[in-house]
Amino acid sequence: MRTVPTTERGRDTVERILETAACLFHEQGVRATGLDQIGDRAGAGKGQLYHFFADKADLVRDVIDHQVEQGLGAQEPELSGMATLADLDRWLALLVAAYVRAPGPHRCPLGALLAELACQDPAARAALAVGFARWLASIRAGLERIRDGGELGPDCDCDALAGGLLAAYEGGLVLVQATGSLRLLETALATARAALPVTLPETELRDQSFAQRR
Repeated sequence: MRTVPTTERGRDTVERILETAACLFHEQGVRATGLDQIGDRAGAGKGQLYHFFADKADLVRDVIDHQVEQGLGAQEPELSGMATLADLDRWLALLVAAYVRAPGPHRCPLGALLAELACQDPAARAALAVGFARWLASIRAGLERIRDGGELGPDCDCDALAGGLLAAYEGGLVLVQATGSLRLLETALATARAALPVTLPETELRDQSFAQRR
């Protein structure tokens, strides 16, 4: 960001610009979205845009940071409180439920940005890598608490398990985009969930679909 706002009005303007840019990037992609379109929808003139952001690349990097905070913030209560397999199942159900009534496109905001920008914008790729690292760390911490509580094997690799769950989520969403069926996201997450080295008898939650638990 070129200029950090110091007034409430300035902060509101920046938040509106970031929210608008994030929505447009998600709906139609970064390359297809121009600054004029962002400004028009956000009710911000070019002068305001260039006062707070040096150029489009600068805005993109701030949108990434914004999306990371928004995405992790929405999951934080479930992830920070995850200490049992039932907690894990509630988080997985939340991941699917977020798309049930969403108008689409059904894709991960961070994953979509990474797919579009990774090969041509090293700064954006680095910012997204930081975001995914934070996400993985939160999942890993939850799995470690489940392990320490005795519901996962004491020698399980929580790093690998966290990566598997997140990969199932991202890959499942790719299939949802191709088919329009959320069932494939549920299946991907359920398959990753079933691979966990559980040490205690499973509850009835294990036998229900994520759709039934929403």
